[in-house]
Amino acid sequence: MKLKLTIIVFIVFILQSKGQNDKYQINGSARSYLFANQLNIEKSLDSITPRKSNYGHNLLDLSISIFPNKESEVIGIFRLRNELGGFWGGGVVFDVRQLTLNGLAAKVVKYSIGDIDLQMTKYTLFNNDEEGTLNEADVFSLRRDVMHYDYFYKNNSWRMQGAKIEFNLLPSRNLEKIKFKGFITRQRPTDEQGRPERLFGGGNVGFIKSKNLFINLNTANLFDLKKTSVSDSSYLFNNVTSSDFNYVIKSDSSFKFNLSGESGFSLNKYENFSDLDSPISKNDWFYDISTTLNFTKKKLEFTVGFKDIGKDFSSPGAQTKRINFSKSSNLYQQFTNDYIGRPLTLSDIINGNSNNSVKITPELMAYNVVYNNTTPYGDATPNRRGIYFSFKDLDTGKVKGSHLDFRLLQESTGSGTLRKKVFILSQLGTQVSLNKFFRLKKEFMFNLGYRNEITLRSGEDFEKINLNSNFIDVGLRYELVNHFSLVAGHKFWKANGNEFQEVRDMYNNINDFENLSIDFTENITAFGVKYDFGNQNALTIQYQNFKIKNGGSNGVDYGISDLIILFNLKF
Repeated sequence: MKLKLTIIVFIVFILQSKGQNDKYQINGSARSYLFANQLNIEKSLDSITPRKSNYGHNLLDLSISIFPNKESEVIGIFRLRNELGGFWGGGVVFDVRQLTLNGLAAKVVKYSIGDIDLQMTKYTLFNNDEEGTLNEADVFSLRRDVMHYDYFYKNNSWRMQGAKIEFNLLPSRNLEKIKFKGFITRQRPTDEQGRPERLFGGGNVGFIKSKNLFINLNTANLFDLKKTSVSDSSYLFNNVTSSDFNYVIKSDSSFKFNLSGESGFSLNKYENFSDLDSPISKNDWFYDISTTLNFTKKKLEFTVGFKDIGKDFSSPGAQTKRINFSKSSNLYQQFTNDYIGRPLTLSDIINGNSNNSVKITPELMAYNVVYNNTTPYGDATPNRRGIYFSFKDLDTGKVKGSHLDFRLLQESTGSGTLRKKVFILSQLGTQVSLNKFFRLKKEFMFNLGYRNEITLRSGEDFEKINLNSNFIDVGLRYELVNHFSLVAGHKFWKANGNEFQEVRDMYNNINDFENLSIDFTENITAFGVKYDFGNQNALTIQYQNFKIKNGGSNGVDYGISDLIILFNLKF
């Protein structure tokens, strides 16, 4: 450990000695995080789990950017983390958080090697938001931002290890520009026995006719490398190819009217899989087309669209979930006298106690039908067809960021029966400056998010489904004095009904259905104080109380209360 610390100090000293040549830049962040938890559950249900636990850590991320010349940059982020309870360096962990080389070759080709952030379209490569983020109150988002930072969740991109390039061509009068982007990443190393190395790569070519028209050709490929394991027993190849476009039909100073969309197909190949359930290949297609009317002066935007996603459409880059609902929470992992795994809740996701994805996976991951049953895998959720409507961007000064979304979808093909499930999703959000309504000098903000989801299926008794889920997120932030605010929020989730949830194998085949009887209520209340230092630096002290009631099958009623101290500093 002393050697690692010495290396960091040496690097900083060397850079400091050359600072006058503008060859480097140093910034970073620091954090202190402390939890004091208490499990609230009846003794008749659990008499063996300790009721209280404490956890905390301090960490420092030191980011160093070195500029060897005008065309290249080397970025290194080094992390020092100390679990609270260590003494004189005990429990200190040193880690390399990022190493990236950026450059410009021949003044034309941009390239990055190492840790890179990648994103394409919502059907090829896209990191969808996790559940429960609808117009979230500040008291919750302060902690969720910590999880996003640790896992590099920003702007719906995936952090990967590999290389990417991009360059532009100026071909002729008919085309303003042609843009090329490509990447290749490593998703899994070989175990040198029966599991081959897995890569993920692709890119796109964009044809820009003018500022009113562009067309992209996209491809994303997840594949195993043959001959990278001793037995070379299995080989997976997944390809997604699509084309997306945007055409501005009319645009002037008062409004803009445009048409956009994306369509494509996927192909899965399985070779040398010994499992009898493994298919030889699977393929399917999708399309999504919409039109948008934007009133620029009034700051109003309306969108209406239609989509159809095939039941076997497979796009690992767009369907991989952030949260792994098949794993128990990291806090109180097993509880009750039966020592069962504790399912993930919204509180676990907010506080960073969930198991998060950092790799692209070809399997459709588990999800909670209560939290999201309409589009659990984002817009690329397979077996969905229907219309959607959205209204957003209302800003009157007093009311900001208002939006309304509505989706009426059904299964493209019935699952387990010829009858198809119908999904009705409505959600809205707004942010209101109460200080402007009441003419207060200090900031007084109100946040509201509401979501209603209905799942229906008619037919015989063994086919019928009727599930209704409601979610509300409200929050307040009131500035008492400069930079010092009171923050509070409440999340409420209630669901009633039944559902037959698909149980899939590793090839995404449906081989069973889980009959769920749901009577579910979840409440999270949090309040505290926040001192804002500016530039996203803040100290917050919060108390949170979480309660869940499971009146359905195999449910357990319990709660967890938390006292939380969080200090974030960026420099």
